[in-house]
Amino acid sequence: MKNILKNIQDSLTTVDGGYSSRKLSALVIIICILAAHVKWISLGDFSQLELVLTIDFSFVSAMLGMTTYQAIKNKANENTNNSDTTK
Repeated sequence: MKNILKNIQDSLTTVDGGYSSRKLSALVIIICILAAHVKWISLGDFSQLELVLTIDFSFVSAMLGMTTYQAIKNKANENTNNSDTTK
């Protein structure tokens, strides 16, 4: 437990180590979404089910799209760097 707290603390500073800020941000967002869904389900009003599922699907699609875009961009940068060093 002490190690987990130290890694979280290191994530909030500029030192090496700790957890990825992207993963911590994703965890916080997911916890907030789960809390909102639990509150919504506890109210028992499912008239907005279609809207909620659309928002959830859009969020997941956006996150996967951002990750894919970043992977493609990093690969293009690596290819550019490799071609510069081989000349």
